[in-house]
Amino acid sequence: MGAAQPKALVRVGGRRILEHAVCGALAVRFVRQVVVVAPAAYVAELSADVPGWEGSPAPSPRPLHPAGVPDPPAPVLGEPGGRVRVVPGGAERTDSVRAGLAALGPDIDIVLIHDAARCLTPTSVYDRVIAAVAAGHEAVVPGLAVVDTMKVVDAEGTVIATPERSRVRAIQTPQGFSRAAITSAHASGLAATDDAGLAEENGRPVRVVDGDPLAFKVTTPDDLERAERLLRTPTLWVIGGLPGTGKTTLSRRLAAFEDATLVRVDSIEQALTTDLDLEHPGTTGYAIAYAVAADQLRLGRSVVADLVNPLPQTRVALRQIAEQAGAGICEIRLVCSDATEHRRRIEGRLADIPGYVLPDWRDVTERLFVAWPEARVIDTAGRTPEQVFRVLRDGP
Repeated sequence: MGAAQPKALVRVGGRRILEHAVCGALAVRFVRQVVVVAPAAYVAELSADVPGWEGSPAPSPRPLHPAGVPDPPAPVLGEPGGRVRVVPGGAERTDSVRAGLAALGPDIDIVLIHDAARCLTPTSVYDRVIAAVAAGHEAVVPGLAVVDTMKVVDAEGTVIATPERSRVRAIQTPQGFSRAAITSAHASGLAATDDAGLAEENGRPVRVVDGDPLAFKVTTPDDLERAERLLRTPTLWVIGGLPGTGKTTLSRRLAAFEDATLVRVDSIEQALTTDLDLEHPGTTGYAIAYAVAADQLRLGRSVVADLVNPLPQTRVALRQIAEQAGAGICEIRLVCSDATEHRRRIEGRLADIPGYVLPDWRDVTERLFVAWPEARVIDTAGRTPEQVFRVLRDGP
């Protein structure tokens, strides 16, 4: 849950801070539902504005994470729009948390309470918190060891204690609880500055697991600048597969969604054939694709490379390009396991590149295709283009 204070609506990396926080939570394997607790004035706007939130028919956006390579995708848990709710908060923080708890489904037994300002929190932090609660700890918080000497001062600023630094942790979110424990704590009527403190007030031990420097709180202009820098890391998406498997359709959808540059080898090779009268462009088309992709990655833009058959030497070249640009790389191979459907696609499609001669079914079946085991394989048989994109984003 994230409290949508105005700072959470500030944009960083082209999206609201709150959107990054929600997308990050949706990327966590075991997260079944996200409840955003917002000021009443923002509930209608948020419910309708962000894809995938309750009331919106569009799929939820893919998280943008600073590592360049997306976190492991979350499983599909129902129809788009059903995993995120936006509810009005209350006058006090505890009132808002209670409103969020009341909005959770009855099947939720582990509750994470997250500050939306910590919008770049890696999924690994969520995983550690969830694992600790599942192991029997009723209250769990992520924390970082402090590097500075800490002092406790009184109201006048006089030091009254120096805690041992090795025993001090800077606490982050998400804070995790068994549902029974956090519900009981909020029903007690006690007050605390955070939910872990409330659990402590109720006599429940709080377990600390490792946090992450990327879970910093975005509150100041310097924080915003740091977040912008982290989100500039681009990704090279390599989409391969035989003709008719849907790679161009997926590449276009992905490029539009990620605001990435689409590099389509078929278009480059046809331009070489038409303008230079080259019957067989050979490796020239790929060389041009490499150069364009490298330029775009160095500019900080993600690239979707639409290929047919990335041979071993091609894959090595693409990985080198990503590494040299400091970018992540994600390799996808599309297949169509239903031969009848695959043939129907081949025989029913029309060329969208002027002058380009589409391969026929015999060309496809006789084409040498070197599969690469490192790639993520997606079977497009029996799926619409939007369903294929959803599988890429959310998992099988």
